[in-house]
Amino acid sequence: MKKPVLKISDLDVVSKSQNTSKTILSKLNLVVNKGDTLGIVGETGSGKTMLGWSIINLLPNGCFLKNGDIKFNGKNIFEVKNLRGENISMIFQDPMHSLNPTQTIEKQMTAIIKKWRIGEKNSTKDEIKKWIGKVQLNSVFDIMGRYPHQLSGGQIQRVMIALAMCVRPKIIIADEITTGLDANIKLEIMDLLFSLQKETSVALVFISHDLFLIRRYCDRVAIMNSGKIIAEDSTKNIFNSKKYKEIRSLIGVDFGEKKFKKVEKDFSERIALAVRGFNKSYGNKINKNHAVRDVSINLYYGKTLGVVGESGSGKSTLARMILNILDRNSGQLKLTTDEINIENLRIPSGEISAVLQDHLGSFNPKMNSYDVLLEPLELKGITGKKIIENRIKNMVRDVGLNNNILTRRPYSLSGGQRQRLSLARAMITEPKIIIFDEPTSALDPKIQKRIVDLLKSLQKEKNLTYLFISHDLSVISQISDYVAVLYSGKIIESGLAEKVLNNPKQDYTKKLIESSFWMENR
Repeated sequence: MKKPVLKISDLDVVSKSQNTSKTILSKLNLVVNKGDTLGIVGETGSGKTMLGWSIINLLPNGCFLKNGDIKFNGKNIFEVKNLRGENISMIFQDPMHSLNPTQTIEKQMTAIIKKWRIGEKNSTKDEIKKWIGKVQLNSVFDIMGRYPHQLSGGQIQRVMIALAMCVRPKIIIADEITTGLDANIKLEIMDLLFSLQKETSVALVFISHDLFLIRRYCDRVAIMNSGKIIAEDSTKNIFNSKKYKEIRSLIGVDFGEKKFKKVEKDFSERIALAVRGFNKSYGNKINKNHAVRDVSINLYYGKTLGVVGESGSGKSTLARMILNILDRNSGQLKLTTDEINIENLRIPSGEISAVLQDHLGSFNPKMNSYDVLLEPLELKGITGKKIIENRIKNMVRDVGLNNNILTRRPYSLSGGQRQRLSLARAMITEPKIIIFDEPTSALDPKIQKRIVDLLKSLQKEKNLTYLFISHDLSVISQISDYVAVLYSGKIIESGLAEKVLNNPKQDYTKKLIESSFWMENR
């Protein structure tokens, strides 16, 4: 019989704001045994991330443990010295916010090892090299000397796994660690994490809305809804037993297949935004990294360009240059909605808006959600208390949020809720062009579909123009009229979405499609 390392009993967690109180976790019971691989699934906002925070005793401001207890090896978590870090490690949903941007990877790993592994004779540098090697990062010394912003999404996640494992914890909580990664990197990261887990017998709690990964890697599954665990069983039973069919439907429907928009054939002359010869490189003459190389694209009125490519291909860099957030080495940009050049155009503006990948970092931490949505309306000059309130409430409803989030600050929301808030902020001024950088990456399939359907209906109603960046080709296939494939900063293939995704010419594109739709053929 396996020994429990974690036992949660009748857990109640509440959030208090001004005069209101909301139950986030309710009567929650859970047991995690040594060496367990437990998957936690549920809709966005079901309480998955809050459960992880509760286990490590790191509840956000305004949230409190009301009832129940959490025991680690039979002891209350509040009584266990050095629980977080030495005994329980957590890989957070937003890894960039877990790392110090001013310190190298080596310096941050050194601090963690020295803090939690006091008195060990092993060289700290040797330990760092060992774990950087274990997570299969090439060029060990190069990685150790880099800063977080100099790493790709896949590299960052490998570093986070190394940071979590190097203290030899008893439990690892992995919260949406594949968000924003392409299909190939997702599988690489998961294979790596679970191989290390089996090697060390650490218990693993894997929080995700990705049912395919849950099914592939987990031994047991707990399904959450409205802060409660409504079902818990072996993975085989959860996915194959008829009695769980209705419960699984709460999680939503998986895309996992190609469905294409009907594309108007004669739209190619109606250009809304023209990008010509964009280039961006980092480093010096000897060691130069070309992030974007001679990229030219057109955005057409009322249409969606889907930009795809693996992590590090230059997708986000391209978006940030278009938005003038990032300087480019060369290239021209022209906004033709009103025949003006946008070299100095303030973003966001009435003409163009954006949903960026780092949605948490784009919010003012001093603002609540209502003020986040109010700010772009005021910048556009929209007045009238009633008009503003109605627009905010309608936008919140359209993206699948409840009005009760309006009094909460973004950092207290789940990753999926924050992402939907970002969508609401981008669309609330009714811009002509919207740039989306991984807008559905942290959303469960049900909300994903709702957001995609919303974006399509708004586009049709208001003749909106989209640049849509995503790793998820099933989402790309459903929202895009045409597609551009980026590889090492260059566009290697482009055309109508259906043509490119059904009949790719480049081997790289074929590989992307095969890995993205691997679940279709299982």
